[in-house]
Amino acid sequence: MKIRNDVRKKIISGYYSSGQLLPGEAEFCAIYKASKMTVKHAMDGLVEEGLIVKRRGSGTFVKELNHSEMENLQSVNQFQGTTDSFPNDEVSSVILTFEVITASEELIEHLKISKFAQVYHVKRLRNVDGHPYVIENTFMPAAIVEDLTLKICQGSIYKYIEEELKLSIGSSHRKMQARKASQAESDILEIPAGDPIIYSSQIGFLTDGRPFEYSETIHRADLFSFETVLMKKK
Repeated sequence: MKIRNDVRKKIISGYYSSGQLLPGEAEFCAIYKASKMTVKHAMDGLVEEGLIVKRRGSGTFVKELNHSEMENLQSVNQFQGTTDSFPNDEVSSVILTFEVITASEELIEHLKISKFAQVYHVKRLRNVDGHPYVIENTFMPAAIVEDLTLKICQGSIYKYIEEELKLSIGSSHRKMQARKASQAESDILEIPAGDPIIYSSQIGFLTDGRPFEYSETIHRADLFSFETVLMKKK
């Protein structure tokens, strides 16, 4: 996993910029003193994470963001949930669903888990200073995020993963879009039906490359803000 982790860090830091052609397989073998099989496995993992793309006859490139989607690649220091995003506010949770389910085909694909694998499904309403802020619908493999409880879900799940399970969160691949709230969503968020909301889907990865989370979140647009850093191409 050393190669995969190192290349991931270089992409997130901007060392390898968006759209840049990466070194070839032979060059990576020389850089990391690794076999072709090891390098190929690392590159395949980064393709699955959505960080790089392979173009036949051209090589392997850092993925370029297009104008139809907003994607945020976050390092472990930037990877935070609602609790850490509002350090000076009171964040509370209302658990709408807490269950263990058998993974669907969609979850098998997102989380790279086996058929019939057990998955925690947690649906939460997150309140900030007593006001509904976001609906979080989260799925986590039970084999990775072990012994999750209702009590843990009332606080920070990410904190539990890192501090109790001693797992290291590495990066996420997130897509965001604006749309109108459905009646069910507006009832939970206490906004008029049809009001704008920000919908995002996210796959979270540990530093060893394993997906540990697939989530879908629905934010109130009037309380939502998004901040990122753009870097000029080298």
